[in-house]
Amino acid sequence: MKEHRLNRANRRLLILLSAIFLLIVVIVGAVVWKVTKDAYQVGTVSGLNDKTALPDLTTPPATRKTTYSSEELRQKPWLSLRMPRNVLPIHYDIIMFPDFYGNGSTFYGNETIELQITSPTQFILLHVHTVYMNVTSANVVDNLTGTELDVARTFYYLPNEYFVIETSRPVDRPVRVKVQFEGSLTKTIVGIYKSTYYNTITKKQSQLATSKFEPTFARQAFPCFDEPNLKAEFTLSLLHRPEYIALSNMPLSGQPRPSDHADSLYVSSFQRSVKMSTYLVCFIVCDFNFTETVSNSGINIRVYSTPDKVDQTLYALDMAKHTLDTYEKMFNMSYPLPKQDLIAIPDFVSGAMEHWGLMTFRENRLLYNPNSSSIPDQINVASVVAHEMAHQWFGNIVTMDWWNDLWLNEGFASFMEYLGVDGNGTDWDILNKFLDFDLFPVMTEDSQISSHPIIVDVHSPNEVNSVFDAISYSKGASVIRMLEALIGKKTFFDGVSKYLNDFQWGNARTDDLWQALSDVSEDYNVKHVMDTWTIQDGFPYINLSLNQDSSGQTIISATQKRFLISSSSEVDESKSPFKYKWYVSLDYLTSENVTGKEIMDMKNINVTKDFDLSSPNSWIKCNHGQMGFYIVLYPNEMWLKFSNYLQETPSSNWLLSNADRAGLINDVFLLAESGKLSYDTALEMLSYLSQENDYLPWTTANRRAFSYISTMLSQDSSYILWKKFLAASIKPIIERLGFEDTGTNNERQLRSLLLDKGCSVEISSIVRNVTLLFRHWLDQNIKPSANIKRVVYNYGMKYGGTDSDWQLVWDKYLTESSPQEKEALAVSLSRVQKPYLISKLLDNMKTQNGIKTQDFFTLVTQVSANQAANHIVWDWARQNYQFFTERFTINNRNFGRMVFYIVRNYATEVKLQEVKDLFSRFPEAGAGERFRRMAIETIEKNISWMKVYKAVIANWLQTHVAK
Repeated sequence: MKEHRLNRANRRLLILLSAIFLLIVVIVGAVVWKVTKDAYQVGTVSGLNDKTALPDLTTPPATRKTTYSSEELRQKPWLSLRMPRNVLPIHYDIIMFPDFYGNGSTFYGNETIELQITSPTQFILLHVHTVYMNVTSANVVDNLTGTELDVARTFYYLPNEYFVIETSRPVDRPVRVKVQFEGSLTKTIVGIYKSTYYNTITKKQSQLATSKFEPTFARQAFPCFDEPNLKAEFTLSLLHRPEYIALSNMPLSGQPRPSDHADSLYVSSFQRSVKMSTYLVCFIVCDFNFTETVSNSGINIRVYSTPDKVDQTLYALDMAKHTLDTYEKMFNMSYPLPKQDLIAIPDFVSGAMEHWGLMTFRENRLLYNPNSSSIPDQINVASVVAHEMAHQWFGNIVTMDWWNDLWLNEGFASFMEYLGVDGNGTDWDILNKFLDFDLFPVMTEDSQISSHPIIVDVHSPNEVNSVFDAISYSKGASVIRMLEALIGKKTFFDGVSKYLNDFQWGNARTDDLWQALSDVSEDYNVKHVMDTWTIQDGFPYINLSLNQDSSGQTIISATQKRFLISSSSEVDESKSPFKYKWYVSLDYLTSENVTGKEIMDMKNINVTKDFDLSSPNSWIKCNHGQMGFYIVLYPNEMWLKFSNYLQETPSSNWLLSNADRAGLINDVFLLAESGKLSYDTALEMLSYLSQENDYLPWTTANRRAFSYISTMLSQDSSYILWKKFLAASIKPIIERLGFEDTGTNNERQLRSLLLDKGCSVEISSIVRNVTLLFRHWLDQNIKPSANIKRVVYNYGMKYGGTDSDWQLVWDKYLTESSPQEKEALAVSLSRVQKPYLISKLLDNMKTQNGIKTQDFFTLVTQVSANQAANHIVWDWARQNYQFFTERFTINNRNFGRMVFYIVRNYATEVKLQEVKDLFSRFPEAGAGERFRRMAIETIEKNISWMKVYKAVIANWLQTHVAK
């Protein structure tokens, strides 16, 4: 009986437990459904849940909706990636204490944000990135009465990086949001972060706190409305120790004063700022020194650096004054702030950042030592200073409305930097450097299916990060340059001035720029012209046909088609609103020095001209001056005429400028690589190079022909003949120039380039001299001249670097104070041929042993360029990919591009599959999505090239190069 009663009791218990279990399942299911439905709404409590450990839910489920009805967004505005427009920031009052001293790694802050409410709402959304910063308290105050409003709940909505405040009742008039927050200074080098450096004066490590917020990193430092068109004014205060200084966008509003909050701290408060976007806010606490000057209009300019490098700031100071003065005249608009600071940061993820009134730079982009820096180093500093100064107008005074129009900031600054540097008293031929630095390089990227239009839809932070690329910068600059040439300089700058004045302090879209330019142009509907260049990807090649009529006149026929670098790629016209046709200005120059222009308005042309091109010595060069963003396919006989003309005519009598000669080389090798022209024709165009004394055509030949073909042929027997072919062109120029670092800037740069190429193709006399200079440097501490030192460092290490040599260069790298010299030493270390030393360098990069995070990706690219090391870095990258994903995050655009720069020269099916396998293992690409597609497309193109063109080039070399 007892046993029977126990069994019945057990059954009752089992039934009860089952019911409880089912109830739990239902409840958990409902909760999971609710959480999934709301896409990871976290921390929903009355008031603020500031202690909840937040799960890493920043990636939404694959099935998450991306579009919502207006009613859904009214009830749950946090579902939208874009912030609602019924709550607008007017003013931020922010107090920050970055505790970076010693082992300190936390920042603390509180802020009051004045808000305008344009329609009743219960929801106030702030951007907060919870991986780096959390809110510890928040409340809402009526701006008119000072009454604190009841907050029903606050929560984080992680997929869109929102902190949401829900009030108990709808708010319909101005309010102030008061927020306290804290975060980490050491997880990254964007947002607000801690930087360290070794002070060679004090012989101690020093620290500073600095910031970098573009594009979406302000939300890592303070809760905000982190979108470019949600501009506001800012009043900032920074707490710091008395031996440090504080810097921000605006000047100090008074002397630093003892803080009421902490006995050992001072507070520096800054004047209220002009209206600006959150990504332009900047604050820094450091122990730096500065040099200063005053612009022609009375703007105080300072350049800050670590105390031991302040003597390297003088050149940047001169350039800052020169460019500010130049732009004020050029744009017919005064610089609006009372000061402009520039500061060299020891750890900085970008080259530079245009924070209004406080521009930040990587050290090697701002500091210049005339005793050890080369001409390219000097050009780099001048160009970057000019670029960031141009942003003070294009980006700061007028800001793009949303990141899809990023090119309005970056394309303009990339174009204007050349005009800002021009006239600074050097013989750099800076305006033609545009071809070398921007136009020719971006053509490679834009000739791929994986390219994108200049104006491209972006939504998430990953997508926003991804468009900071060569298309936005270099192609954007190229089409602006082309437009200026089309409508004329005066009309162009009249339109630019109108654009800046019409949208001063506000935001603009591309159509606003086109309208301003059309308003001052009598001859062009600028939108009609430029939409073909900004809202479709790619560029055309112009197929030129030339015939004679019965009267001896020339009939010019020209057709256009999208240029794709891969011969196996097909143009899909349905993907373009213009069916891949462009508005092209076909400017030309003839052998009789006749110039002219024909317009191809998205159609072919057939025109008759009264000049004769039938003679063997007559030619017509289209895209005269290389102002257009297109290439030209001439008939084969015209290419032969160009080659003969350049070989047979003394260089002093050439009608073709250095830009035109470089353009011919650029075009002919792009066309050959894509299969639209034979390599026989392309290689023949190089035959004149032994007479070419200008740097621009040579560096173009290096980019378009030497480097790529050398890489592709390096494992083939034909490589021996290829090296002989290159050596035959290089030797005569080096014999004329000599080894001494003397002459004009053009001669110095050309010498450096040809010594580098001479070493790469193993010209014995050059290698012997370079390795001797390497030994003098390491054994006797006799430094090579600035303009050839990189050649000496790199090839000395490649051809003669012993274990002890490598260690000595490593020791020099660790203690070097000049940023350009340090960079040169790092590249030298990457050129060693011994696998165990390459592995040691990679280990140091991974563990940050002596190598800063800012230099990581540059070194990955440099090691990858070393053929002896590439397979090692590829294995290392694959083995450590998860580690790097956690260290850098997929939101890091440099990490997103890393694999591409490692694998871009692969040309086998095995390597292609290895790359695909890696991407399959790690499917979340983040900001690297397009570069993954580029990697696959590039390797497939290389494989096809090897199958088709390796033998063609080998046969040409067999015929034309003496064995």
